[in-house]
Amino acid sequence: MLLLCTATACSPPVPGEPVPAAGFRDEPTTSSAGQTNVTSPRDAAGIDPCTLLTPQDLAALGGPVGPPHPDQPVPGACSHALTSGPENAAAAGFYDPLRVVAERQPRGVAVEVEGRSAWLYCELVDAHQTCTAATELGPDRSLLTMLTLRDASAADTTDHLFGLTTAALHRLPKS
Repeated sequence: MLLLCTATACSPPVPGEPVPAAGFRDEPTTSSAGQTNVTSPRDAAGIDPCTLLTPQDLAALGGPVGPPHPDQPVPGACSHALTSGPENAAAAGFYDPLRVVAERQPRGVAVEVEGRSAWLYCELVDAHQTCTAATELGPDRSLLTMLTLRDASAADTTDHLFGLTTAALHRLPKS
């Protein structure tokens, strides 16, 4: 399974820009300079990241195969191998603040998911299109979603990723 590190910092640069899919909206609104848009904070306390994506959420991607993998690709996340390909995977979990993610992935793009600021980053590594979205939950935490698909375009991958991100957000209680 590809690690998030492979998709973000440990591979050679790939030309081009991430392409926001139909559900991701470009240029999030801001309430003031430097402030991101959080419609209402979501509480991640006590949530098992392996419950953020269900078999129904993953059905359009072939469904999960085997048990989920906690703390993969990063601590606080959970990955699911997909039946659609031997190294295809989806993941969701909790991650660093949005501003930190944006600094680490300077070639990503600012987007919105259901009125929330998010950072979208895609990279093609060994025929696998890997896209990540960090969606702001509050000032010190984001929801990380990731999808890696063999022989897929960035547009198709981000389109599926939007659905996974939305599903995971809906499983989080409002603060």
